[in-house]
Amino acid sequence: MLKSDDERSPLRKSLPEVTNELGSHLYLYQILDETPNGVMVVSLEHQVLYANPAANSLLGVQYRDLTDTYLESLLGEDNQWFFYQIGQYFDNLAEMQRSKIRHEIEIITGDNERKILDAVLIYPPSSPTYYLMYLIDITDRKKLEGELRRRNTFFNNLINSSVDGIIAADMDGKLILFNQAALTLLGYSDDESLENLHVTNLYNDGLAYTIIKRMRSDDFGGRGKLLYHELSVCHKDGHEIPIRFSGGIIYDKDNEIATFGIFTDLRAILKIEKDLEQTHNMLMQSEKMAGLGRLAAGVAHEINNPMSGIMLYANLIKEEMGDDHKVSPDLETIINEAERCKVIVADLLEFSHQTRYEMEPVDLNEIVRKTLGILGNQPLYHNIEFKLNLGESLPPILGNSIRLNQVMMNLLVNAAQAMEGNGEINITSRARAGNDINEVLISDTGPGIAEDVLEQVFEPFFTTKTTGEGTGLGLSVSFAIIKEHQGTIKVSSIPGNGALFTLRFPAVVDTLKGDNYEH
Repeated sequence: MLKSDDERSPLRKSLPEVTNELGSHLYLYQILDETPNGVMVVSLEHQVLYANPAANSLLGVQYRDLTDTYLESLLGEDNQWFFYQIGQYFDNLAEMQRSKIRHEIEIITGDNERKILDAVLIYPPSSPTYYLMYLIDITDRKKLEGELRRRNTFFNNLINSSVDGIIAADMDGKLILFNQAALTLLGYSDDESLENLHVTNLYNDGLAYTIIKRMRSDDFGGRGKLLYHELSVCHKDGHEIPIRFSGGIIYDKDNEIATFGIFTDLRAILKIEKDLEQTHNMLMQSEKMAGLGRLAAGVAHEINNPMSGIMLYANLIKEEMGDDHKVSPDLETIINEAERCKVIVADLLEFSHQTRYEMEPVDLNEIVRKTLGILGNQPLYHNIEFKLNLGESLPPILGNSIRLNQVMMNLLVNAAQAMEGNGEINITSRARAGNDINEVLISDTGPGIAEDVLEQVFEPFFTTKTTGEGTGLGLSVSFAIIKEHQGTIKVSSIPGNGALFTLRFPAVVDTLKGDNYEH
């Protein structure tokens, strides 16, 4: 509350006294008159005794109109908290050690202009009858700070929204920026301190120094730049991650002050490229198989008739001479080899799609069981353990059971022969992709397939068996049959750890069940 003149301190100096006191030091008066900051002399009753021109200007009041104005009304209702704090300050002045308080206040001037002022109150111990109020206009500075904060927020959001990892480090290698994508890429968490993480920890030994050396060169995008380099960074757990790196050096004039790097994760891209390469290879394989199929069909038809004649006349001669004749073993050899040629011709005809067969809904689990029933009692399989993990309620596929049995038999015979009749064969069937795909996995514990052989296993006439033991058509025929069923077959192997064949077929839709189709 304002105090009456009778209640005011007897030590209060009158305005003429303060003016005379200032006037006695003309140079001080001139300084106050010229300073851009507001200066007010205020009594202990908070009445303005003196205000320099800058104070009048800052508060939007005509020159000298501040004199005799009370600070409470001058600050306005929004700043009564500050006036209250001033009162508290003087009530406890004897107990307080400091003689200055400082706050930012916001005022609406007489010109209806919004200003932010840095208000500093100083109580000079040598003059206990008044205090000084300094007013510094910080409106432009606060606007600039606000703009900088908005820009910093924008750039922080921009950096953290990037799908690429972004890091920055000072020239000592201390990390000063690590965005969210970099945290995720390298396996670090938000609450994990990066203060002790050096930039060299992100790369293999010596690579960080190679990068900075190339940044300083003119040969990799220009001085201070390193563009589109493919390299690896180290995950927190130690494994390497392939990335595409772009970065550079940040300069202050000609002084290097920091480096930055942008990491683009290449794992998904490399996987796509690998899948595209595999798809391309499969297309090339299909084209090759189609061409060989047409050739095989022509050769098979041309060979079939002569082989039939050879077998007919050899049997006639054998019957005429009898089994005891000395050439009878030779004739038996001719007949057996001719029969073997007939089998090869039959395989060639199968490979070249020269037969017709019906397609109907088929249960893959039944194909597996039927094939094992045929092979299980043969001597080659007596020391082989079959482990089945067949999915329940497996949807049917559209196919031909005889042809699919041939595929299953070829794969199981190859596995048994690779293990030399001693080992373990695992067969798994399951539905994938929401029951749209049926998958059969066949693995063995044999010696596996060499890497240089993997790419050739489905080629016609390719075999690793000795002469006379195989025609090299088993897997190529299986490949052709699976393709006819709109399926795929892939093989993977680690030498010494067996081989894995993966077969996939599209599941039949309900409307096709019970209908027969001819291929």
